[in-house]
Amino acid sequence: MIVYLVRHGQTDWNNEKRMQGHRDIPMNEAGLRQIRELADKLAKAGIVFDRLISSPLDRAKTTAEIIAEKTDFAGNIEFDGDFIERDCGLLEGVVWTPELDLDDPKYNMETIPEMTERARITLKKYDFGEDERVMIVSHGAILTAVRTVLSDDTMDYFDRREPIIQGNVLCCEKREGKETVFYNLFK
Repeated sequence: MIVYLVRHGQTDWNNEKRMQGHRDIPMNEAGLRQIRELADKLAKAGIVFDRLISSPLDRAKTTAEIIAEKTDFAGNIEFDGDFIERDCGLLEGVVWTPELDLDDPKYNMETIPEMTERARITLKKYDFGEDERVMIVSHGAILTAVRTVLSDDTMDYFDRREPIIQGNVLCCEKREGKETVFYNLFK
C-alpha cells in the first residue's frame, strides 16, 4: 500500500502563526498557487491513486479538488470529518508562541494521544488493499498523527525527520512483513 499524505496549501492564519484547528479558514493566493504547482508536479510525474480522502474543511477540500482535477482522478473524493484538524479548544485563532503550554488542560485542546488515537480509529475504518494507492488530504497536526500510526508507532509524533510540508507529498510505503518507508515525493 502507498499512502500519499498531502497538507493543504497556505492560509493567512498560517502566515500569522494562528492556531486554526476546526475554523474553516480558506487558502490564500500563495496557498492556491502551492497546490496548483503541486498538482502539476503530480500529473507530470504520472502519480496515480485509487482513492482520494479529504478533510471537509475548505482549505483541504479545495486542495483535494485541485489535485483531482489536474491529475484526472476518475473516482469520487471521499470527505471524512475524522480527518479534520486538531481541536485547538480555547486557543483557536490565538497566535502561537513557544511559551504556550498546549498540554495545559485549561485550554481544552485535543491532546497528542487523543489525536493519534483518532487517526488510528479513522484509518482502521478503511479497508485498504495491499496494492492500493491512497491520497489523504488534510492538515498538519492530524496528518502527523496519521504518519505516526502508519509507522506502527515506531516514529514519535514529534519526530521531524519526515515532515509533512505544504506544497509537497509525504509518501508512505507500507508492505506486509517490511519496515514502513517514508519519503517526500518532491525535493
